[in-house]
Amino acid sequence: MTVSIKRWEPENVIFWLSRGRAIARRNLWLSTVSLHLNFNIWMMWSMVVLNLPAVGFLISGEQQFLLVSIPPLVGALTRLAYSLIWSWVGGGLWMGLSTLLLLLPAWGVGRVVQDIASPFWQLLLVAGLCGLGGGASTSHLSNTSFFFPKSEKGLAMGINAGLGNLGVSAAQLLIPLCILYPLFGIAAGEPQVWGRGGEVHFVWLQNAAYVWIPLIVLVALACLLYAHDLPKLRITPHDQLDAMRDAHTWYICLLYMGSYGTFLGFSAAFPLLARAMFPQLDASPYLFVGPMVCALARPLGGWMGDRIGGGVATVAANLLMALGTAGVYLSLPTATSGGSFWWCLGMFQLIFFAAGIGNGSSYQLSPKVFLILAGREASARGDSLQSAYQRGGRRGASAMNVSSVMAAFGGFVIPKAFGSALDWFGSFVPAFALFFLFYLACMAVAWWHYSRPGAEMRC
Repeated sequence: MTVSIKRWEPENVIFWLSRGRAIARRNLWLSTVSLHLNFNIWMMWSMVVLNLPAVGFLISGEQQFLLVSIPPLVGALTRLAYSLIWSWVGGGLWMGLSTLLLLLPAWGVGRVVQDIASPFWQLLLVAGLCGLGGGASTSHLSNTSFFFPKSEKGLAMGINAGLGNLGVSAAQLLIPLCILYPLFGIAAGEPQVWGRGGEVHFVWLQNAAYVWIPLIVLVALACLLYAHDLPKLRITPHDQLDAMRDAHTWYICLLYMGSYGTFLGFSAAFPLLARAMFPQLDASPYLFVGPMVCALARPLGGWMGDRIGGGVATVAANLLMALGTAGVYLSLPTATSGGSFWWCLGMFQLIFFAAGIGNGSSYQLSPKVFLILAGREASARGDSLQSAYQRGGRRGASAMNVSSVMAAFGGFVIPKAFGSALDWFGSFVPAFALFFLFYLACMAVAWWHYSRPGAEMRC
């Protein structure tokens, strides 16, 4: 089983160089691989839903947007529990156990998609099971933050989250290929007939889920055998409520929702958006690019936060997301124009890139802000630096958990907003206008509280 650690002092240079760094890096990479797999499962459903009508499922466009919004919603709710459990059972142990839970959606989706008579409630149920993959982010990142000293937290969490987030693009790249071949033979079930327009061929849609099962087992075993458990932190609902009383928790929640919610929401919605806006074009070869750009940009955002300040980087990220949203609007088809798919695709890449920068820069604000606050309180009281570090670390982890939960709701809001806009107005324009205004609001919050000269918490 996992190795328990009794003493952990990452700010002690001698301890860090002699022993701590090697342990921290091992757990960082185990956590990153596990988180990557969780994102594979969390977002595979968007690719499955894209193909459901083509294999015979009778669902409307609005129902499709509803289905892809359910995993982010359940993921957000799951984070409420995951954000506490890891600190009680141990970060390494929970890494392994939470990975094993991914077997439920992998098996469930593979079974349900083989029967086109499956009722809509069953589709909603397996969509909810995919949400289990969304809970891991809050436990993995909080656990990782305790392994590293303050000077390396931004980059470490950027690597953890960024490469973990690559699971979205990996799923969107691999699933269209996996469903074309009988990878598991007769053991996985019969193929379905896929038809759209004049194109008809066999697919094995269940492979979109079954392909992850061997990896789930291997990664879970690696975590259970080689990960470490830090001294039990015992984060409680009281800690979460205490963090929620601080205004900075909510400022950071808003900023992280703006970037991370954008990543989740557009990753889930873009396959359906591209098909609805440009039905004459096949966008499937390009679906993975945006989430990949976002994931790779996240470590850069964490590094920028360490070097130039999380506030400055977050202001720039929200400005770029607002500009990208305006650019998408200009590319949309109108009554007199067919729009520009390539301009639209390019603007979405800008949004994803900026969201990745914002993910890394805004998320690392949380531990830094609360460590600074704890240091100021310790200085006023005459407390030791070690006690201040522990207190600030707990509050920062609690604030990160709250931010992760709230940000995941953005992954629900964006697809639902597109579905509602399509249903109520027959157009996606109102949804894009709403997002544009939201990015401007986030930019103002980041500038006022964390970036402008004279800000109380410029960092």
